[in-house]
Formats: sequence, C-alpha cells, structure tokens
Amino acid sequence: MDLSLILASCFISLVGLPHGALDPVIAHRCGLIHDLRSSVRFFAGYIIVVALVVLFWLTLPPASLLLFLLISCIHFGRDWKQKVSFGGFAYGAFVLGLPAWTAPEQVEQIFSFLIFENVAEIPLIFLQGLGVIGISLLIFDRGRLSRLTVGELLILTICAISFEPLWYFIAYFCGLHSPRHLITEFRTMRKETRFAAYVVMLALTILTLGIAAVSGSHLEKYYANIDLAIYQVIFIGLAALTVPHMCLLEWAAKKHG
Repeated sequence: MDLSLILASCFISLVGLPHGALDPVIAHRCGLIHDLRSSVRFFAGYIIVVALVVLFWLTLPPASLLLFLLISCIHFGRDWKQKVSFGGFAYGAFVLGLPAWTAPEQVEQIFSFLIFENVAEIPLIFLQGLGVIGISLLIFDRGRLSRLTVGELLILTICAISFEPLWYFIAYFCGLHSPRHLITEFRTMRKETRFAAYVVMLALTILTLGIAAVSGSHLEKYYANIDLAIYQVIFIGLAALTVPHMCLLEWAAKKHG
C-alpha cells in the first residue's frame, strides 16, 4: 500500500471536504432546512443524489468521468466567477487541464483506475482539450487579470510541473478551493451561528472520514491492488458529493442573486 496515497486521502478528508460539510448550514440559511422534517428531507435528498451518481458511474464509467470533468470545471470556475468571463469556466478548465499536459501518462493511469481498467485515452484528450480552452479564454480575458490572479496561475503551473497529479490536485483543492469557500461562507454567517456551523462541519467531516475508513478496510478484502481502490473511493466519492454540493450552491446563488 502506498503511504503517500493514504496521506493524500487524509488531506482531502480533513482539509478539502469540510467546506462541503457546510452544505446543511447553507441549506438552513436559504430556507431549505427549518425544522426536523425539512432536515430529514434535505439529507434524504442529498443521499439519494449521491447514490444515483455512484450508480451512474458504475453503469457508465467513461461517460461519468467525462461528465465529472466538465462539472468540475464549472464548479472550480466559481472560484473566479467575478474575475473572468463565462462564470469563471476558463479558470476551472485551466486548473483541471494543467496536469493532463504536464503529466499525461500519470493522469491517464489514474483515469484508467476510475473507469475500471478501460482505455483512458479519450478522457485524457478531453481534459487536455479543456485545458487548451481554459488558457485560450484566459488569454482572451487577460485585461481583467490582476497581478495577484496572474501570480496564482503561475503558482498553479509550477505546482503542476513539480508535483504528481494527485498532489497537484490536493494543493489546489485543499490549499485554495476549500479555504476560499470556507472563508466566504463564514463571512456571510452571523456570529451567533458560527459555533453551530463549526460543530456541523466537524461532525460531518468525521462521519465522512469514518465511512471512507470502514469502506477502505472492507475493500482491501476484495481488491488485489488496494491503491487502485483508494483512487476509486477518493474520486468517485468526490464526484458523488460534488453533484449535490454544486446543485445547492447554484440554487442558493440564484435565490440570493
């Protein structure tokens, strides 16, 4: 078992996932959760969407991977929604597409894990194409880029060149995306609700980590290569959680927009 992969899983679980654990707080702020019955409805709906995403992935792995890459570009693009055109899509495409150019063989290998050992050439080319679209749109929008934003793009490029794809993703996901979301959400909260938000975030993070740990211990009995199973749990799990998380954020943005 690759210990660096275990460490990467811990980073994603403890640093990256907490921002998604604030979804119940966002739902409460937007009126989706206001009593026990609405809480049950929200969590039931959330879990159903997660289960449907996993089922769709198990049924159509290649199509699910392509769709997940596109959704991730849109979601990560929210980080720069106010900075560049097309809702920040250029930034999301740039962020995801970088390792497909700096370490294509490693990215293709990870993709083959995610689509259950099928040939991953098409997803790799698709991601490379998204990267080209991202950099092209950023060049088109260069007049809107500040020195700080250009510096961020440069740092991400250096990380993509220097790190393996998984650790590049962790650098972005845990170092930029998750902290930004947390800071934004806590700034919008009233002081009296922040403690409750911390409790919810901590509880759901621990629960998610516990489920992942139990799943991993059971998967080890059925997989000859546990590293492959960890990659699948990490990224298919992220895909399943990203869909309801993104739907909630988009709904909240439109309601308050």
